[in-house]
Amino acid sequence: MAFGELLHSPFLLLFLLIGCFESCVWLKTKLHSPLINPTLITTVVMIGLLTSLQIPWQSFERASGYLTFWLQPAVVALAVPLYMQWQKIRSQWLPILVSQGLGSLVGIVSGVWLVKLLGGSAQAIISISAKSVTMPIAIEVTDKIGGVVGIASATVLIAGVVGQVMGIWLLHWVRSYRPMAHGLAMGTASHALGTVRVMQMGSRFVAYATVGLILNGILTAFLAPVIVPFLL
Repeated sequence: MAFGELLHSPFLLLFLLIGCFESCVWLKTKLHSPLINPTLITTVVMIGLLTSLQIPWQSFERASGYLTFWLQPAVVALAVPLYMQWQKIRSQWLPILVSQGLGSLVGIVSGVWLVKLLGGSAQAIISISAKSVTMPIAIEVTDKIGGVVGIASATVLIAGVVGQVMGIWLLHWVRSYRPMAHGLAMGTASHALGTVRVMQMGSRFVAYATVGLILNGILTAFLAPVIVPFLL
């Protein structure tokens, strides 16, 4: 097999992707530094490799499809801690709904106002409005309201990484230690990456983060098409 054909092999690209991510995880456990974010570093490294070696996106998409397939049961597994904490969550439905409504509004408005403050175009403003929800929902919402999917994808990743790195520190800084507050805040502001971060803290945190991720996605899908044109 020629070198050029080898670079297009989905198995090689999959090996590079997993190898880079696992190397970052190992380095993070050794150095105990929150600045070493495996998701962000792997993304940057793979973009650099694809660009420098001129590997078509279609080849990488085929390779990443093997991982995408296994993400589906992984997401379903989040229902386990949610089920275990369901009685507690159901008894707190009012504060959860109120906080989620406010969190969704803040997530939309903060991104829109920031881009307007920096002089961004109307299309950029629309594209950043769904930054705090998980990627599939953000892409769908952005496409429906006329934004740029590429910008939306980048801002979703940035929101997730920033929340993953700084979220818990900020919550402790404001003296918030409750599982409900931690979970809802991380799931609402940083979607799946925030939920992954609180997995290290226990099942109660994960349950509330899952609620935050789900409700914020639903609310943003309904609110963004209504609020964003008004803010423009």
